[in-house]
Amino acid sequence: MMNRRAIRPWRTIAVGLFATVATTVAGSPANRYCLDFTLSKHNFADTIAIEWEMGQVYVPVEMGGRRMRFLLDTGAGQTVIFDDVAAEGLKRAGHLIAYDANNRRDTVPTVVLPPLSLGTLTLTGCHALRQRRTVKRERLDGILGFDIVNRGLNLKIDVAANRLIVSDRKHFFDGEGGCKLRYKLNYHVPYVKVRPFGKYQETVLFDTGSRRLYTINKQRFDKGARKEAKVAERQVEGRSFGRHSIGHGGVEPLGEVVFLCIERLRVGTFAFDSVHTITTQGGSHVGAAILRYGAVVFNPHRRQFCFQPYGDRQHAMVDNRQTEMAIIPERGMPVVGLVWERGTPYRQGFREGDIIVKIDGKPVHSFDQYVRWGFEAGRKYAFTVRDRKGFQRVVKWARRP
Repeated sequence: MMNRRAIRPWRTIAVGLFATVATTVAGSPANRYCLDFTLSKHNFADTIAIEWEMGQVYVPVEMGGRRMRFLLDTGAGQTVIFDDVAAEGLKRAGHLIAYDANNRRDTVPTVVLPPLSLGTLTLTGCHALRQRRTVKRERLDGILGFDIVNRGLNLKIDVAANRLIVSDRKHFFDGEGGCKLRYKLNYHVPYVKVRPFGKYQETVLFDTGSRRLYTINKQRFDKGARKEAKVAERQVEGRSFGRHSIGHGGVEPLGEVVFLCIERLRVGTFAFDSVHTITTQGGSHVGAAILRYGAVVFNPHRRQFCFQPYGDRQHAMVDNRQTEMAIIPERGMPVVGLVWERGTPYRQGFREGDIIVKIDGKPVHSFDQYVRWGFEAGRKYAFTVRDRKGFQRVVKWARRP
């Protein structure tokens, strides 16, 4: 969920919505960003077991007597229940305007959920977006957005201990250390300041809906590069034309993508060294990968974000792999949206715009089918691709772990 964030290429997926603005559609009642839901407990603290899976945080919830699994997405302004999830007791509540990761605007229906339980806490009267999925994924029913923090709940996300701590006590986490900085709300989601190179500083969305540690908007990078030319150019590993960010309104426009190795990304007083990333036409953001290096605490009463590194340290060596290729949906089919010229997929023969039509001789009928293919890491597959001129060829490629 999304400047904004939403869903990016399937290995770097983010989910959710970003902006919410009142609107009226086809005679439906107007709605507003709503925090009127009530809490079943007061002056409490609760610990909830969470799952850390493929670089994202999943939280168990109960609604209507059914156990569900929601993605914890701080980049989503409001809770979401997907429109293909059967749920009794939903009450229609009008529509909201929402903006996705690529700043595309859409009108989304909203509902009032039946009582939703999060651990021992029950939320009653919670508004949610009834949103379609951009990418079909099993065992995912909805999104737990930043509205629960805006409602006044302190959150601590600790994936090392597989726990989410929730409390309505204003000072519950005050005695804990860590790197503390203020966050700013924009369209109901949190933004913090980071320094990617030199003295250049930008304000970015803190978005656990994205798997990446850091992604920078292309125009923001260009602005920083003009101010810190020598330092910025040292971070560049390559340039190409393509697109990779998938929002709920579609894929980002075709444009130049810069492949970067950020020597030192500073988040407050903490530094992440050797961060491989790429630019995007969407918004800059810090994502869920930061949770590999420390716990995160949100205090809505002080608008405070606190990063608590695991171990006594002030920096971490990331040295992650560069994105070599991104697959996007185009007219329902899986298409190579971006390929790095220094990467293995390019050397093997993939090119931007290639449509994947077969894998090991078996037809591929849709992007969703490709996402659910069940690839084995390290095994070499024969991809039959069709280029923009209609010519087909076979590319053999072993997907990396």
